[in-house]
Amino acid sequence: MSNATSAVLPRVVLDWRHARIGPLAPCVLCARLALSRSPVKDEPCHKGCAEAWIETATIDPATRAHLIAQHTPNPKGRPR
Repeated sequence: MSNATSAVLPRVVLDWRHARIGPLAPCVLCARLALSRSPVKDEPCHKGCAEAWIETATIDPATRAHLIAQHTPNPKGRPR
């Protein structure tokens, strides 16, 4: 029996309520066509792709929290 001490990080759910829609363009992460734009960088990107990227690119809670804050705009549409 293992006594693993590493905690499982919760799923990433970005708040993209203020994201805009643009013309179909390749997603910057998966290359499939996307209508949605990253609300911070205004690049074509699926919300699910952004969430999956953050989940796979981070191994510690502090880095994950930083990326979530960096890629979720505040209610006025500006980065936090």
